[in-house]
This record gives sequence, C-alpha cells and structure tokens, in this order.
Amino acid sequence: MDAPAPHRFTAHVIEEADNKIHEDGVARRFGFSGALVPGVELFARTTTPLVATWGEEWLSGGRVDLRFRRPVYDGEELLVDLTDGRLAVTGPDGEVRCLGSAGRTVDRPLLAGFAEAPGPAELVADPVVGPFGSVHETGTVEENEWYLDAIGEPLPLYRENAWAHPGLLLRLVNTLLMRNVALGPWIHTSSDCRFLGVARLPARMTVHGRVTDVGRRGRHEEVRYDALVLADAEPVLHVRHTALYRLSGAA
Repeated sequence: MDAPAPHRFTAHVIEEADNKIHEDGVARRFGFSGALVPGVELFARTTTPLVATWGEEWLSGGRVDLRFRRPVYDGEELLVDLTDGRLAVTGPDGEVRCLGSAGRTVDRPLLAGFAEAPGPAELVADPVVGPFGSVHETGTVEENEWYLDAIGEPLPLYRENAWAHPGLLLRLVNTLLMRNVALGPWIHTSSDCRFLGVARLPARMTVHGRVTDVGRRGRHEEVRYDALVLADAEPVLHVRHTALYRLSGAA
C-alpha cells in the first residue's frame, strides 16, 4: 500500500529541559489550559504512519512540513491523516491542531552555506540574521530507546536498526536555538523537513544553522532559521524552523 493509513496516538508532555511552557503553571500564565505538548513530540508521532508505509526510503529522502496551529494538552488522543499529500492532525473534538504536507521523496536541497561556527561567548537576548553557533552532541542508542519509550513509538525498526528517531533529530534543531539565545518560555511553531539519510547510532551529532528572519508575530517575537543535522559528518536532516522565542508577558 502506497498511502499511509490514518493513525491515532496519545500526546504526552515528556522531559523538556529549560522550556517552562511545558509546565502547567507557566502555560496558564500565558492563557493556556495547561502544559503544552512540545511541537517536536507532535512531529515525532506524526511521522509514525509515514515511516510505517515508506520506511527507510522516506527516512533517507522524504519530506514533511508541519505547522502547529492549536494547543495540544497532555493525554489528548490525536488522529494523523494524509490525503493527496496534505497532512492534518486533529483532536478528539475534530478541531485541526496541526497542518502540513508530506511526500515519499523530495529533491535534495542545496546545502551550501552551512559550516562550523563558534558558539556565542554568552547567550544573546535577540537573534540576528546570520549563523548560529554550531552544536555538537553524542547520539547514543540508550537516549534513542528512552525517547522511543517516552513518546510511545510503536514501530520496531528504530530499535532493530539503532536508527535515530526523527523526533530526536528535530530536538537537536531546538537545541541549536537554546544554545544561542537566552530564552524564557517559548513555542516551536513549525518545521519544514527534508530527510537526507538515516542516522545510525551511536554517532557524533552536529547541527549547523543560520537565522534567516527575525520579527514579530502578533504580540510575540519570532525567529526563523535553517538548520542542517549531521551524523558522523553525513547530512541526515535539513530543516526550516520557526519559533516564538519571546512571548508577550514573559517574566
């Protein structure tokens, strides 16, 4: 079967260092009903039906973009549906929480301009257009297996092959922002991803990035940046990432 089947999953808040928007008390200060499920974890489980159908081919050369339109709270059951390339994630009330698109294959993006850049001497209050300081991490089988358990990933291929989960790769793109900008509570709002290869663990993970735009969305401060994730110096993920890095009313 070529088209991914609709897929249901339960969204959960898992450990999310330093971003207090994923805590009940802080989220309520900003007008939410409770702690927000991180966008990266919504992204992670949205990939489940895509990988179930397209497998390693998609993880090595597919695409997905996802925009987080409405809050998702801990314990909510969501439905992922892909129809004619259009991706929708709906809540139990039928309200669309995330929108986007996905494809089995995609042309390889141009990667010129991504290079090693030194980290900042201190975190900046506001990003500026230009390179982010690169991030280096050790990707381990143990961390990957913890993440698979935490998000409730049902597919066995990640454990069987020691492949890094797409959500874990996207977490590194969030880490890039956190290692360069002094953040209070913040919200990841969208990711447009091109997969370039499978990250086989253990591996030395590297993230390069560059800010492409800084501005306002409503009352909040927004940053857009491109990122390239590498595993043992081989490109595995290219992302156009958007976040509200300062929320109006943040202490």
